[in-house]
Amino acid sequence: MLREVLLALFIATASSVTPSPPRWPSVWMSTGSAHYLFNNQTVSAQIYYDWTRPAQVMNLMREDSYTYTIMHNGTTVWRLERANRSCCIDPQQTGVTPPRPDWLQIGNDTTYDGIVTVMEHACHSWTKNVPDVATFSWLTSVATGVPCRLGWLNAMHADFSYYSEDRNLLPKGIFDVPEYCPHVITDPNCSIMHF
Repeated sequence: MLREVLLALFIATASSVTPSPPRWPSVWMSTGSAHYLFNNQTVSAQIYYDWTRPAQVMNLMREDSYTYTIMHNGTTVWRLERANRSCCIDPQQTGVTPPRPDWLQIGNDTTYDGIVTVMEHACHSWTKNVPDVATFSWLTSVATGVPCRLGWLNAMHADFSYYSEDRNLLPKGIFDVPEYCPHVITDPNCSIMHF
């Protein structure tokens, strides 16, 4: 009887402990769907991340098959439309690197939001507001620790149906800036936010 009481007390105490924010691996990729909150649209999403470069690429496709890429390479952020070979630098987003692997652990601005259901999985949720940059959230499975969602700018939630940290699975050249892309701002109205 005492053993059962102690076990119940341990479980209750363990479940009330706030988990520490996770650290991103140096390389990861995901595929899934993203819900764009500004216009209530769902898009297909592929996200590739490599902090050793540092670079992040988001390939997004709307319901009408319009496809675009957000490429964050170093401190430059491009908006690409590969089908028509157009590309511009977003002057509002350029100047910062992709999120560091320890972005949730730096400072004291990370908030644990509790457990959220993502595609029928219980996930821990953390949110961080990076002043003058953006608000991001990162969710990981309670059962496995595998990431299940990236929230970006309170604008989009990308739910992961596939996730890997295997560098060998990165598509060859995924972080290469196409030759048709400018290396200086040529369009002051270029924006990665206009999906």
